Amino acid sequence: MHQQIIQSKFNNELEKEINKLFHLSNLPLHFNHKGNKQFTNYQRISLIIIFRRENKPIRDFLKCLKESKWVSWLGLKKIPKKSTLHDWLNLFDTELIREMINFSVDKSNLKVVAIDGSGVQTNFKSQYFQKRLKELGEKTKESYHKLDIIVDTFGKKQIIDYSFLLKNRHDSFVAKKILKKIKFKRCKILADKGYPNYDFIDLSKTKQNNFISPPKNYGKKCRHNNFKRLRKISNFESNKKIYRRRVIVESVFSSVKRKQQLKLRSKLGYMKKREMSWHILFYNIRRNIEFDGRTVK
Repeated sequence: MHQQIIQSKFNNELEKEINKLFHLSNLPLHFNHKGNKQFTNYQRISLIIIFRRENKPIRDFLKCLKESKWVSWLGLKKIPKKSTLHDWLNLFDTELIREMINFSVDKSNLKVVAIDGSGVQTNFKSQYFQKRLKELGEKTKESYHKLDIIVDTFGKKQIIDYSFLLKNRHDSFVAKKILKKIKFKRCKILADKGYPNYDFIDLSKTKQNNFISPPKNYGKKCRHNNFKRLRKISNFESNKKIYRRRVIVESVFSSVKRKQQLKLRSKLGYMKKREMSWHILFYNIRRNIEFDGRTVK
């Protein structure tokens, strides 16, 4: 039996959501039976989520933490050091964070979802050398990574699943992998013209889903006037009204980049993947809080 944190009253909605998420993840309070037990896993996960919410350097975050009420709310005996918080970021791997993301998503009323991809900027790019290269007439390479997400267009508009790649790949390449591993059924999947592959309809049908995307305009060079193309056109025309919900996925990208100021700070590849996962987890928690607040009102 894992130890659990029993608390009947919460100080704010974020603490309530983190507490609920920790219980669903079924993590023990401590990984070790002997040794140092100054911090619990609940405190570690809470501080990492708050750290991603503040989106500050570790030193600045720890300075603000000393003056905040989270010290007493979480029952911290002392403030962790910079190296300690950095070790916590290495402690939880991507698979564990993905499980917590899965627990944070409400799939009770999943009917229409949308898929799309976008670039995520990294913070490690010298503005000085970029300026000098432009003055010399040299090409400057933008440091972007590829993020593809599936979003619930109704309900809480949460990120159900995602794919994060360090190099840029075509939307169709990523969509094929995502459509194979999704577990929801009897749902409509909306996509834009960047997903012209006709096999996506058959791939989605294996799980009783309907893949809807507008046909790509090839002009006079089009040689796809076959049965699959006609089936795709008729499927899109019959679902034109519901296709308007696809714009929600663009709003989610805007919310993650604008409100959470998404710009990856990590240097190593595996740390970038974990940082991206924490950002998605916090976005889903934020949507739960906003949705519950509207329901109470």
